[in-house]
Amino acid sequence: MKALALLAALAGLVLIPAAARAATATPPTPGALYRDGQSGRYLLGGTWLFQSDPSDVGLAQRWQDSTASTGWSAVSVPNAWNAGDYSAASMLGGIAWYRRDFTLPAGAFPAYVPAAARRWIVRFESVNYKATVWLNGHLLGAHTGAYLPFEFDLTHLHSGVNHLVVRVDSVHGPGDLPGGPENGWWNFGGLLREVYLRSVAEADIAQVQVRTLQSCFSAKCPATIDEVVTVRNPTGTPQTVSLAGRFGSLPLGFGPPRKIARGATWTAHARATLAHPQLWAPGHPFLYRAVLSLSDAKGRALGGYVSYSGVRTIAVTADGRLTLNGRLLNLRGVNLHEQDPSEGAAISTATIVHLIDSARLLGATLIRAHYPLNPQLEELADRDGVLLWSEIPAYGDNPFLGDPAWRRKAYSVLAANIATNQNHPSVMLWSIGNEPPTPPTGGERVYIAAATALAHQLDPTRPVGIALSTWPGVACQAAYAPLDVLGVNDYFGWYDAGGGGTDDRDALSSFLDSFRACYPTKAVMITEFGFEADRAGPVEERGTYAFQAQSAAFHLDVFATKRWLSGALYFALQDFAVTPGWTGGNPWPDPPFLHKGLLDLNGAPKPAFAVVARIFHRTVQIAPAHRT
Repeated sequence: MKALALLAALAGLVLIPAAARAATATPPTPGALYRDGQSGRYLLGGTWLFQSDPSDVGLAQRWQDSTASTGWSAVSVPNAWNAGDYSAASMLGGIAWYRRDFTLPAGAFPAYVPAAARRWIVRFESVNYKATVWLNGHLLGAHTGAYLPFEFDLTHLHSGVNHLVVRVDSVHGPGDLPGGPENGWWNFGGLLREVYLRSVAEADIAQVQVRTLQSCFSAKCPATIDEVVTVRNPTGTPQTVSLAGRFGSLPLGFGPPRKIARGATWTAHARATLAHPQLWAPGHPFLYRAVLSLSDAKGRALGGYVSYSGVRTIAVTADGRLTLNGRLLNLRGVNLHEQDPSEGAAISTATIVHLIDSARLLGATLIRAHYPLNPQLEELADRDGVLLWSEIPAYGDNPFLGDPAWRRKAYSVLAANIATNQNHPSVMLWSIGNEPPTPPTGGERVYIAAATALAHQLDPTRPVGIALSTWPGVACQAAYAPLDVLGVNDYFGWYDAGGGGTDDRDALSSFLDSFRACYPTKAVMITEFGFEADRAGPVEERGTYAFQAQSAAFHLDVFATKRWLSGALYFALQDFAVTPGWTGGNPWPDPPFLHKGLLDLNGAPKPAFAVVARIFHRTVQIAPAHRT
């Protein structure tokens, strides 16, 4: 052993003793941190091993073989490896490796499921940005893109200790989503959300689409429940399975048992009528428990799927007003970024709860982010009755809009967001981007038309929107015609967009009227307005708490005069890290932090929080229901 250690030292390696390796090899924990999804999920938490790879030598030295690498340290997952590091190098990103040694949990499969029909799947909720995954030295696959989950079949499993290794590259190029090296918020690298294992017996309920369709908007009007389920056979032999379901107490029939060839899928469909539905809405977030059960050829249980669904209809009227269940909306809400000073973007459940509780305390009925949100937050929004503006990270003045390959990448992210999050009743619309070039370029016109058509095709039950940076003097744009909802990012009196066109906040009201005149059939929302504040001082001094509070009240008072407006969102709920050198229009900036938040970096309210909350709470955000 001494000789082996000496050889290892000469080779620059550090041996991990077998006893130490075995101590980290624990089974995953039954269950998941969010309730929607398949049965048989196991949280792969516990102790992970981590190693930075600044010189990108891990592949050459075959760190994927787990025992051939050096310098592993213990971490927990979710993990942002550069949390708290706000250097320029941290923002640019880098490469690091994660490893989890695990054993398979006992009792994951019924005894009647043969060993040949037992499979495992690994699920990553979000990795920033490029992930390559190995199990026991064998490549499982690679994935590019954060904020949305991806899965791999676990091949080459052992009966004893298994080594899952993930190489993460967080460097963003200009053509990525979001683009880099600087993309509008801090580039935290790592396994930013949870990792799960899923046990699969004979067949997998891979995807579930639950839609509720109504022709009127009361409990007296029946609702059609439409479910489409993708069942996949990951085994090496044909499998015969049957599927049954319930939506609340309403049974759903998917037809007779189906034989699925190896590697093939079965798309099962069921439709039923709910005679007297309870409608989901802020203030009444009623959820139906939708359950699916998969059985084998003998009727024995194999697995299941649970989702919590709401019956509600979101639409835009002919005169350009957003409605929920036929009720006109005048929503008030906040933008947020999933960040914490100590956790980076790998935020904990406690941080998630704090964010949504703070939004509700503010009186917000709508939350927006520049990317799909954590599934825990989306489930809390379902339960608490908070609507979500769901956006993909197609962000900023992007020169790649004219590139067909980039557009295909963006369409793929949009499709993945819809597939992942469409069952949440809280999701109000699909947003295809934030602040593309103004006026639109030729490539942007193509992107808007194709992305909007794709979203309508994949989910005809929701409107499609975009958030725009615009200013006085911009002509009406035909490129926005395919969209249902137009968001205006309003920084009048703060930024000088359009060569000074937004300098004067007194020009806001007339600008909004002119914008409405351009798009009378589109629902219009203020998707951003906000002001930096990080110190006490006089109301006329930019960057003071008094300036922030008075400016927020001014803008909200202007919005209140626009009866056609469908809502307004303050930017942002809480301060967060943006980019090195960030000033944000603040004469005394604190880079890299944005201080437009109503909460400071530690989650404490600024004076503007109470001012905005008072206005939000007194605003009628959802019109009364029509009596029938």
